[in-house]
Amino acid sequence: MRPKQDSTAFARMMAQTNAETNHPKPDDGKIVELDVSKQPFVRVSEVYGRAIKYTRSYGLVEGVDDKRAYHVQWFPAGQIKRVDQEAWRGRPL
Repeated sequence: MRPKQDSTAFARMMAQTNAETNHPKPDDGKIVELDVSKQPFVRVSEVYGRAIKYTRSYGLVEGVDDKRAYHVQWFPAGQIKRVDQEAWRGRPL
């Protein structure tokens, strides 16, 4: 019997892989992945999520929108603001 595959986890992994290949500044240095336990809650304008990877001047933020769709997007580091868990208004991942 084949093991069950987690299609949600696979879709997230593919979205992250696609984001890595579409970095807005490819020469910005190595992409560093944050350990899951060290991924901070963040806010970028009205977007709430978690910072999951970074380069010298960009951070990759993952989040879920109001329609429960998963998104990952690069933002300039200066636009990313850490928020504590009480102030975070994002949807659970």
